Amino acid sequence: MLTATLNTWAATYDQWAQSFTRSQERMFAWWRIVLDPKPPVVAATPADVVYQENKLRLLCYRSKTLSNRPVPLLMVASIINKYYVLDLKPGRSLVEYLLGRGFDVWIIDWGTPTDEDRLDTFDKYINGYLARCVQKVLDVTGQAQLSLLGYCIGGTFTAIYTALHNDQVRNLIQLAAPINFHDDGMLSAWASKEAFPVDQVVDVFGNMPRWLMQTSFQWLRPTNEIAQAVNLWERLDDPRKADDFLTLRYWLNDNIDFPGEAYRKYIKDCYQDNLLVQNRMKIDGETVDLSRITANLFTITAAQDHICPPRSAAVLNDLVRARTSGFWSLRAAISASSPAVAHRRGCGSSWGTGWHNDPDKRSG
Repeated sequence: MLTATLNTWAATYDQWAQSFTRSQERMFAWWRIVLDPKPPVVAATPADVVYQENKLRLLCYRSKTLSNRPVPLLMVASIINKYYVLDLKPGRSLVEYLLGRGFDVWIIDWGTPTDEDRLDTFDKYINGYLARCVQKVLDVTGQAQLSLLGYCIGGTFTAIYTALHNDQVRNLIQLAAPINFHDDGMLSAWASKEAFPVDQVVDVFGNMPRWLMQTSFQWLRPTNEIAQAVNLWERLDDPRKADDFLTLRYWLNDNIDFPGEAYRKYIKDCYQDNLLVQNRMKIDGETVDLSRITANLFTITAAQDHICPPRSAAVLNDLVRARTSGFWSLRAAISASSPAVAHRRGCGSSWGTGWHNDPDKRSG
């Protein structure tokens, strides 16, 4: 009896000692982060700047593998987030993953708008900046068509662009890209005509300030900062996991302003009047009819996405006349604010599917 009790106490002490040691290591790591913060190394994959316009840069990443992928892939990031989420860090880079599989990759870096860009319109981003980048990629590669991958608002851009210029797009990949803006999400309610005076905001600020957008996103989940602190604490005894977490958090807080006139139309036409999903939105006077899209379509959503609810993005598959289409909803807590392209399993699983690897049918 005494021996059994002593054994129990010994086991309990061992567990306590291990827990204490782990907590001590985490505390030391915490203080190292607080006392000697170091910005993470992001966007480490070498790229050439092949085109520049205003703040915009078109980046080209060349694959060094011997693989026949003739159709180029142009990635369009969100206009309010930095592009490097697509090339976050080694091991967590969609660019790195695709280069290793023979794809040449192009990315639009929208740059950081200033007051002089407040009059840039939504239409200019579609038929101006994006159109010229598409044409540059086609000219450089000598191809007649390309693949477009749009992330978040960039996905709204690529859907609109493909509807207007379907002949240039062979494959359309949508990642957490809102199409139906009257959904069950909080952003849809907050951005309604009754709740959000967008004209006053743009008239006062010029550009929509990044701090105001970031505050709105944080209010969607008021306890998220506490949850993130707990998540960091649980990773502090693993340097790789802690670095992954901190790098992604760095990107999440590295936002940019939304040019004022483009923002005005985006809110009015999309969130308030929901014109895009009704095929009533106009760009430079031309109606955006999503049923004109015949490019191969692959839509990716996340079940727990509170910024782009799955139904907001998935509706595109029902509206197009795509030659082939696919849909994948991730069950994990990956969303527009914590994208699959920045998760280790995201690069290997979502992009390792056969959908985009068939050179005869899809992205070359």
